[in-house]
Amino acid sequence: MIIAFLAFMALGLVAAVAPGAILGYAFVAMSGRLSRRVRVPLLLALATGSAAMWLVVVEASNIWRPVIVMLSFTATLVSGITSLVLEARRRRAPQFPTAVWPG
Repeated sequence: MIIAFLAFMALGLVAAVAPGAILGYAFVAMSGRLSRRVRVPLLLALATGSAAMWLVVVEASNIWRPVIVMLSFTATLVSGITSLVLEARRRRAPQFPTAVWPG
């Protein structure tokens, strides 16, 4: 019985986190031409909007409603910020190969 409960909890966690994570990554991938000053506030607005959509989907009497909203918001932000950091590292990568130490 407890294993079934934990399995349903894990499935619910994936269902709450996956859309936000995909949305955060897709936003960063699609907004490549915008500057970072514009992208970060837009990412925050997108995370807030995607979390607010869970308020419509989840029933008002559900006890897990605040947890689901926070998980979605956090997943969107973490995914988007991680993608932004990785993109910045790729852009700052050295353009010339490093010299090999003479052996």
